[in-house]
Amino acid sequence: MKLLNKGIYILSLLLLSIPFACTEEEDFSIIAGLDFTVATLNADGNQTGVVPTTVPGDGRIVYTVDFGDPAVSDDADVFMTSGPMVTYSYPKETATYTINVTASIDGKEDVSITKEHTIVFSVKDPATAGSGLEGTWKLAPEAGALGVGPNKNDVSWWSNGAADVTTRACLFDDEYVFNADGSFENVLGADTWLEPWQGTDPEACGAPLFPHDNSGNFTYTYDATAGTITLNGKGAFLGLAKVTNTTQLTNPADAPDSVTYPVELSADGNTMEIDIDYGDGWWSFTLVRDVPPTGVQGSWVLAPEAGALGVGPNKNDVSWWSNGAADVTTRACLFDDEYVFNADGSFENVLGADTWLEPWQGTDPEACGAPLFPHDNSGNFTYTYDATAGTITLNGKGAFLGLAKVTNTTQLTNPADAPDSVTYPVELSADGNTMEIDIDYGDGWWSFRLVRK
Repeated sequence: MKLLNKGIYILSLLLLSIPFACTEEEDFSIIAGLDFTVATLNADGNQTGVVPTTVPGDGRIVYTVDFGDPAVSDDADVFMTSGPMVTYSYPKETATYTINVTASIDGKEDVSITKEHTIVFSVKDPATAGSGLEGTWKLAPEAGALGVGPNKNDVSWWSNGAADVTTRACLFDDEYVFNADGSFENVLGADTWLEPWQGTDPEACGAPLFPHDNSGNFTYTYDATAGTITLNGKGAFLGLAKVTNTTQLTNPADAPDSVTYPVELSADGNTMEIDIDYGDGWWSFTLVRDVPPTGVQGSWVLAPEAGALGVGPNKNDVSWWSNGAADVTTRACLFDDEYVFNADGSFENVLGADTWLEPWQGTDPEACGAPLFPHDNSGNFTYTYDATAGTITLNGKGAFLGLAKVTNTTQLTNPADAPDSVTYPVELSADGNTMEIDIDYGDGWWSFRLVRK
């Protein structure tokens, strides 16, 4: 039995004949509303995520997820979680699997549910498949994204620190664009990072200089077998314009007609490691692909505009109250709150040092103040997005969108009464960057407009 193999052992105790009583409403034998969502997490279709839930939620429940892969032994496809998404990579072949989720909690009988999940895997024809580089890349916004040293993978001479991501923001926002037609672009914007060899001493942000200003017609060739990218065209570059295969430039006019970069892509294809020998040393660059978020993934905030939140007697009716344009400033501690939907199914209320507090939270008149438990992001929260039904369910006592007091049945009058989950009816805009929420709280409707940050 897989539950036993995972280390969950059932010890049967002989209960003493001691009288006890329970109310008629209590049922200690049932876990209600077990369900789970299955998500496909990669382009090949074989990486699968499962997020289990119960209604109402209960943070004490342990879920055992059996991905049902008959090809593995020792329960390598069985995982336990208290709510966050668990993931598994099936073989890269088309097949149907039966996923089983069991919910367990002390004092109640285990409950299980199964669903079939089909993997559809197709091998791309190398003659027609894309190069794997197509898209926009940037320097990774982190310490060590670029550095130099005497040997490969050795940046002992210099590497950027975390603060440089801000001080050299004009470098970290530069885009390296590999188009599907084989063309290449250095999209630098109004400014980039300039150094003494380009006439800027001390080095600082400035307007791009010819020929490293994207004024040429550039192409690229990616050799996946050799692990190289060759940029063709005087002025095309990755990382830093001065780095070539033979030297570090001391004059922009000496830019070569092509540069070949040894590269290594990560398993998911979204990180590129470059190590290039320029003759007297090695430069290293880490680039990351600019991947647009899917669904609701990412960070959201209230739209900084009048009418971003309001309340009224009916759906789409905010006749009782709605914020004005001035509230974006006076309630800035509310409008900077972030609602973060992570790719692993976890959710965060990132409120910072202060948020907007109201009389039901002990602040009268209402004003900015330190977040209060449980609406202070101290819990472990998850979310489920049902695109078909148009709903987002937040799981975990204290998780919320818009205003913490708004639930599916009432407006809270005490933070301690926060429910274990709230379901929000949502509608995304065509571009996926605006979220309209209209939630019936029993005695009226609250409306919130969120925008992707």
